[in-house]
Amino acid sequence: MVRPLDDLTAELPAAAAFDHAARLERFSATLGHTGFAAAIVSQPQDLYYLTGTAQPCNLVVVPGAQPVLLARRFADLAEAEAVGVPVRSGAGFAAVGRELQRRGVRAGRLGLELDVIPAALYRRAAHAFPSFELDDCAAPLLRQRAVKDELEVACLRAAAARFALVHETLVSHLRAGVSELELAAEVERVLRRAGHAGLVAQRRWDAALQPEGTLASGPNLSTISGGPITVSGVGLSRATPFGASARRVASRDLVNIDLGINVAGYHADMARTYAVGGVCERTAELAHAVRTIQDAILARVRPGVATADVYHAGVAAAHEAGCGDFFQGHGAHHGPYVGHGIGLELDEPPVLGPHANGAVGAGMVLAIEPKLISPGFGAVNLEDDVVVTAAGAELLSRVPRAVFAVDGVGGLAEALR
Repeated sequence: MVRPLDDLTAELPAAAAFDHAARLERFSATLGHTGFAAAIVSQPQDLYYLTGTAQPCNLVVVPGAQPVLLARRFADLAEAEAVGVPVRSGAGFAAVGRELQRRGVRAGRLGLELDVIPAALYRRAAHAFPSFELDDCAAPLLRQRAVKDELEVACLRAAAARFALVHETLVSHLRAGVSELELAAEVERVLRRAGHAGLVAQRRWDAALQPEGTLASGPNLSTISGGPITVSGVGLSRATPFGASARRVASRDLVNIDLGINVAGYHADMARTYAVGGVCERTAELAHAVRTIQDAILARVRPGVATADVYHAGVAAAHEAGCGDFFQGHGAHHGPYVGHGIGLELDEPPVLGPHANGAVGAGMVLAIEPKLISPGFGAVNLEDDVVVTAAGAELLSRVPRAVFAVDGVGGLAEALR
């Protein structure tokens, strides 16, 4: 049963409760300590994190001076929404240059979000600021964003709680003859009514994801297509080669759903696998294996543990379970990760992979996603979100960590773990 939207949003913190000014002050101090003369922040999620508005603006940050938010458009809305920073109208780098001149900044390292700004914009910045050395300021900002405060965790917890609606929808509607697209549409309908923003923010320039995520069944489960190495589905056309297709589910199929849920700008990222109308012995074995692997990963998620060590714990558990050859992919395609950060974007640092630097920290919120993928059986996927505490990993969702067998007439037959 979908709860009224007013009831679902009552648990969210008020927008004005976030301490954007403290975040901005900390970022400014980091810029100063790392030798930046100034920085320009313009990516919407970064802007929202630092100022409380995602309106189209350029945030000019000079260490030791008051920052200013230059509204490229909609200055009245930006002024009404922004917290702890003055707002002025000003489009383009000319307006930024005037603010830098006003603060006596004429040369030095100028920070830009080099991981996301288009090359054409970078060239314009290089032309507009010839006396400056353009350098990346996104990395220190993303490191700051990786550790969430209590209000951010509350938003992420609320987003993860919506996955229970996804689970209820799959159990109720999954049966032989229904199409992947019909299931996906029902998931989207339920989530949008529950406050899912319908937009999944991702930082990669070539990334995209439907609001209902990726839903795949039967042979489509083992086709890795269109983006990251995961259970992608095949989509409706070659133009969008991932997500739900028109394929109709058959009895004894496995069906997987993996999606981001955006509530108040913060993204949960969860996945479950369902068996339709009965479970074979092999599916039961795989369900137990993927749960055992996730348990091993979760046991290593605690403050101070190297992110690479978390990854290696998952790989070791997969090999011990006899699943190493199809852990995180198959054949030539194996994803070198077992999880990642989540927050204002679906995929955030840290990446829990073999080449990752750094360590898990208290306050990080991570998606832990072991998956077994093979043309022989399809895929079994188990993804859960956790907040890192001094005691370890605290789950954000109450949906059981299991592969679910549904009876095909709207009921749940059993949970395999």
